[in-house]
Amino acid sequence: MNESGPQHYPSRRQPSTLPFFACAIPLILFAMLAATSCARISDREGERWPVRPTIEASGFATVLTAPPVPYADAPPPSDRERMSTATAMAMELHANPPEDARQAAMALARKLQEQEGRNYIGVRVIRDPAPRFAFQFQTDAVATLARYTDDPRFAAIDGGRPAAELQPLADEWNARFAPHRLGVGNVYEFDGVVRFDLQVDEATFRSIARAEGWRLPAQIELVFTPSPNADALDPALAPLVRLVPRHDRVPAVTTLALHSGRVILRDGCFRLAAQEGGGEEALVIFDRDIALVRDDAGYLALQAPGTDQPLPRIGERMTWAGPRGVDERDAGVQALRSACGEGTIMSVGTPSSAHHSRVRPWVIDNLANDRGMTRKQVWDALKRCWALIDDAGPDARFSRSESEHCRVPPDYL
Repeated sequence: MNESGPQHYPSRRQPSTLPFFACAIPLILFAMLAATSCARISDREGERWPVRPTIEASGFATVLTAPPVPYADAPPPSDRERMSTATAMAMELHANPPEDARQAAMALARKLQEQEGRNYIGVRVIRDPAPRFAFQFQTDAVATLARYTDDPRFAAIDGGRPAAELQPLADEWNARFAPHRLGVGNVYEFDGVVRFDLQVDEATFRSIARAEGWRLPAQIELVFTPSPNADALDPALAPLVRLVPRHDRVPAVTTLALHSGRVILRDGCFRLAAQEGGGEEALVIFDRDIALVRDDAGYLALQAPGTDQPLPRIGERMTWAGPRGVDERDAGVQALRSACGEGTIMSVGTPSSAHHSRVRPWVIDNLANDRGMTRKQVWDALKRCWALIDDAGPDARFSRSESEHCRVPPDYL
């Protein structure tokens, strides 16, 4: 699927008084000029590109490499500077009750479980504002707890439903939602609901629910994702790519293992560059709300909503959390197959620039403190040693040699 759509050019009615060859030559020239304007970036527009993309015979672009956004002159803000007084107070409030209170609460919880049956829901930590344990019952919470204890470290709360009563509801609706890849529901006994964190926005869900004729019980609670970002592609870039491949849903669960690779554009299709020695260039699919833009320097880059990090550029090494599965029922996967063919598809989610992923403010803070340096001195020293590593090639970039080059403990990197 080519999101830019086919290019149409109007035909011209030729004067009947001219000989055939006189008509044919202008037509041929016109067709050549029209095709050329579709298939390449104009000279004027090309002047604004730091490196002009290669235009293939198909008319789509190839971009195999790009430099990362340079590091800033000033170090990133300190983690300590980011932590406001309000944040510190909030962390203090969210501390857990002391250990002796925890042990007493667990002993009481076992007794209530045995003697109160279905009326007892469970125990949890509340903060009002100090942290303490709250015992929850379906009814008569204050009177029920008073029969067992008057410990001021404990509170009584009414409400909720036993987990055993909610679990069949969770099982039923998980089975209904699964074929539509809507999300997974979990039991929240203290709230008395089965809560689904959905992978789709409300409009998408309502459409499916109407088609299925669903009437949801009151104990089912839905949490919708925001509406998708419809602007996947700057219209000026549409002639360069076949599509911007994006999942049709947000991920249900993302594992936190770090993956890396170079995301490239080849003949209008986004791919993962093959490792040294050859191999397949896997097709790439991004998260639902990724957009293709040109950054401030004019490079093709990936933009995700709500980030203040430098945009990763097409052609540079990127990192992402994974592995992520690819479902052939996904409309984005089907569109990618239609536009770019068969082969392995790698979901890279919302990738970051590998160049900038090694910037950690807390490392700068700790090194400055440990070595009696300013944060600017540490930042400049780290940039110098990272430059040495980059010159050594990609194999050194993500190895323990980084800590050796920089004389930084490996745990800091």
